[in-house]
Amino acid sequence: MKCPQCPNDNPENAQFCGGCGATLSASPVSGSTPQEMDTGGQEDTSSVDIPDDAVIVRQSNWAYMLHTVPWLVFFGASFQIDFLTFGILPAVFATFFIGSRYLSFRRTAYILTNRYVVIQQGSLRGQSRIDVSLADLSDVLVQPGTLGRYLGYTRVSLQLKDGQMALLHYVPLESPFLEHLRERMNP
Repeated sequence: MKCPQCPNDNPENAQFCGGCGATLSASPVSGSTPQEMDTGGQEDTSSVDIPDDAVIVRQSNWAYMLHTVPWLVFFGASFQIDFLTFGILPAVFATFFIGSRYLSFRRTAYILTNRYVVIQQGSLRGQSRIDVSLADLSDVLVQPGTLGRYLGYTRVSLQLKDGQMALLHYVPLESPFLEHLRERMNP
């Protein structure tokens, strides 16, 4: 499927363009489970339609690269010791953990509409979706952390009026997401 906004070729079932992050289809994504609603925020029973002018942000590449480095070091060390007897098992583990983290990273997106923040969280089993109304937000906390300051990402905590929090991990600092979010919270 060709992206309408850039020349990137995407898989047929893709929700967002892998190149620019644009919405490729208007079909809603399945809702989240009750566990995710408890830890992530509130959700309406119906999914929010995502307009064409929504701000879509993908996670920073560090979302999977930080988890890749220890496994590559472990695999490299086992390869140096004895690949035939000790290296195969670390290779399988490294492939599984790196691959699952990469799939999670590719399937995660944060979408800001005029009235909602849509959190699409990826995992090995697919995506879950949480729709948080801007009217329910009481505060937005930005916490870049020690590595985030230097690597260009931050964690955003959306505090809801009922005391729950929704967390957005690895939001790139250079993205317009935070600026647009603050503008829409306080018009």
